[in-house]
Amino acid sequence: MIADTVKFRGHRCFKKDWSGFDAIKPINVIIGRNNSGKSHLLDLVTVLCAQTIQQSGHQLNCEGVLDEQSLIPYFSRQQRGGALQGHHWEDHGRHLMGRKVTWLANVPNHHCIPVHTDGTPITSSFGNGSTQVLIQIISQILQGAKHALSGTTFMRLLADRDIRPEPPSAQLHLAANGQGATNIIRRYIHTSNETYPRELVQRELLGALNKIFGQDGQFTEIQAKEHDEAGPGRPQGHWEIYLGEEKKGLIPLSSSGSGLKTVILVLLNLLIVPELQITAKNRYTFAFEELENNLHPALLRRLFQFLEEYATEHNSAIFLTTHSSVALDFFGVSKNAQIVHVAHDGESARTTTVSAHFDHLGVISELGAKPSDLLQANGIIWVEGPSDCIYLNRWIDLASGGKFQEGRDYQCAFYGGSLLARTQFASPEDAERELVNLFRVNPNIIVVCDGDRPSKGARVKDRVRRIRAEVSTIPNAHIWVTNAREIENYVPGTVLAQALNLQTLPDPEQYEMFFPRKGSPGNSYMERQMNRSSVDKMDLAILCAPKMDEAVMASRFEWKEEIKRIVETIQRWNS
Repeated sequence: MIADTVKFRGHRCFKKDWSGFDAIKPINVIIGRNNSGKSHLLDLVTVLCAQTIQQSGHQLNCEGVLDEQSLIPYFSRQQRGGALQGHHWEDHGRHLMGRKVTWLANVPNHHCIPVHTDGTPITSSFGNGSTQVLIQIISQILQGAKHALSGTTFMRLLADRDIRPEPPSAQLHLAANGQGATNIIRRYIHTSNETYPRELVQRELLGALNKIFGQDGQFTEIQAKEHDEAGPGRPQGHWEIYLGEEKKGLIPLSSSGSGLKTVILVLLNLLIVPELQITAKNRYTFAFEELENNLHPALLRRLFQFLEEYATEHNSAIFLTTHSSVALDFFGVSKNAQIVHVAHDGESARTTTVSAHFDHLGVISELGAKPSDLLQANGIIWVEGPSDCIYLNRWIDLASGGKFQEGRDYQCAFYGGSLLARTQFASPEDAERELVNLFRVNPNIIVVCDGDRPSKGARVKDRVRRIRAEVSTIPNAHIWVTNAREIENYVPGTVLAQALNLQTLPDPEQYEMFFPRKGSPGNSYMERQMNRSSVDKMDLAILCAPKMDEAVMASRFEWKEEIKRIVETIQRWNS
């Protein structure tokens, strides 16, 4: 039986909540702040690579589906009677196929909890006195449960890594910190033993290196040379790796940047180690920590592209811990990747799988939101469009005395007006599958919606009412549905006049249509008061925002109260 979901607790910083992986994809990106527990989460990956889950010694919460292959040894097609009443397969085993089972492994008083996919006890449909026997049999099945990664070789590359000169050795082993890399390359280049073909390094590894570096550098050869005389960082008798470039000759790795060494170490793990250990590439699980260190974003993207192609071609699983916006933006829209967010509340770490954010890629693209902007932000303010963001940033700056800034304390993202109907802000258990759940992007939420009411007492749109109800149940969240018709109705006439070099303008009224509309010519504030038939919303916002101050804004409807609540919410996010 295969466990699809495996989570642990009681390990290092993961003290309270069950944390781990709901599923495994070819690329698994682990994000989180420094010291949040990203590296410790990789310890769970080593557990998943064990022959069986039960062998790990960790406290685990697992979930999987009973299949025919795991049931047949315990429910014979030819047997009936005994401890199990009736025909073993027809009356029992056949009915268990496809049932989801949740169980605990390696915890005090170990037991399993078999359930239906709807969460009800799996044995509830059997009223024949065999319930306890069935539970015992299912527990035996679960003792031998495996994960998709079970039995694979785990290879890890630490963030603190290097390739250094090394003395020759017949023992070839690549350590997580890069130790052994020089000796492996030396062996493949210089030995006459056909077990270590020179072409594997000079052609395959070199070709992959050039593919990843692209225009950033092309290498003609890889060599290993012995130092006959001692020098700084080069003990006598140690070997060092050299890379050849046209017009530069052979350059020692000790004179090269750490980014180049990182790429070589990744390629050694992917291309050379499986050949060295005579093991198929799909029998490996790789974990690479903070590959972005000292790599240019363009080079990093090509490295990520190589990793994704490798993982999908060879059916391997690759785990990446990262702070890089490049990684989040690159893999955030990939069907072959998921993102797991590790957070620490000061007492315990926990994980959230945020791949659900990317289930509806078309809508996310329409929102114009970058994964890195959303996933790494302290909180998100969802607004209708970019002009709203300009006004709101200015208002937050005024109300907080310049304390809070977008990009540092919060991030604005756009839901695009009518696209709000295709989104939701709901906890995972309450979410509707057909809607994009923006709560899963980041649970710290502020939503700002135009009221769009043409008159006092008019009803707001149904989608806005739904979103307001959803956000009101979320801790540390706030929603502002404007009492005025649109955001622009809050801009005082004095500000509009200064921005457009006009003498005087009255304040826009609360329910007045601000921008011209085809179906109602001549009825907008712009047409009647500004004598204009059109204006760019962004240009207007850019001109107006700097001319606003708190005194002039304080009298605009409910502006003062709502901006105060927004600033207080941001304060809680950043406390």
